[in-house]
Amino acid sequence: MTADITLLCIGGVDSSAAAGLDADRQAAESVGVRPHLVATAHTEQDERAVHALGAREPEEWLAEARAALPRCEGVKIGLLPGPEHLLAAIELLSELGDRHWVFDPVIESSSGFRFLNTRALGILREELLPMGPILTPNLDEAALLAGVEVDALVSPAQRVAAARNLLSGGAESVVVKGGHGGEDPLQDLVARPGHEPYWLERPRIEGSRRGTGCRFATVLAAHMAQGADVTQAAQSAGAWVATYVATGGGV
Repeated sequence: MTADITLLCIGGVDSSAAAGLDADRQAAESVGVRPHLVATAHTEQDERAVHALGAREPEEWLAEARAALPRCEGVKIGLLPGPEHLLAAIELLSELGDRHWVFDPVIESSSGFRFLNTRALGILREELLPMGPILTPNLDEAALLAGVEVDALVSPAQRVAAARNLLSGGAESVVVKGGHGGEDPLQDLVARPGHEPYWLERPRIEGSRRGTGCRFATVLAAHMAQGADVTQAAQSAGAWVATYVATGGGV
C-alpha cells in the first residue's frame, strides 16, 4: 500500500460486511490507498433486509471527519441516513478546498429499504449537488435524482439526458453505472460539462454481489486521489468490479 495517499471514506457500517465501510476498506487498500473510515450509521442487515439503521448523531461523525480531512487527498461519501446527515456533509464539504469528492448516492438498499425520504432528496438535489460531487448513481438512482421514471433510462440518449440534468444541478462529473441495465456489453456513462458523453464498455459478468456500487465509487475516488482523471478512474473502477464479480469476491 502507498502510505502517502489517504482517502476519507464516509458511510455506513454493514453488519454483514458485504457493503458500506468494509467494502470501502477492501477496495481502497486493493489499489494502494489508505482508507480513513468514518461511520454515519451502524446498520443491521443481511441479504434479505435492513433490520435496523442505527444512525449516529450527525455532529459525532462530522467531528471525526473534520479531524481527518487535513490528512486526506480525497473524499468518498456513501450512506447519509437522513436530512441532518446531508446538512452535516455540506458543512464538511465547505472545508474541502480543491480536493475531489465522490458521492455514491445511497438512496435505497438492495433489499428495498429506503434510506432517504422526500425532504432528504430535496436537500440532496438543491444543496448537496451544487457542492460539485463526482456522482456515481446506478440507473435507478440516476432516474430518481433526475426526476424521471427508471423505465425512461433504457436508451443511451435517455441516460445522457439524465446525466446532463445532474450536471446542470451542479455535479462536477456524473458516472452513470450500467450494471442494472440489460445490455451486453455493459455500458457505464461518463458525463462532464463541456465534453461529449463517453461510454465505457465491458462484457457483462454473470452473477451479482452486494456492495459493488460502494466498491466502484471507492476505487474511482482512490484513483482520482492518485491523480487519474474521472474517465480513467471510471474505467479502472469498472474493470475492478468486473474482476470482483467474476472471482466471487476476490480482487
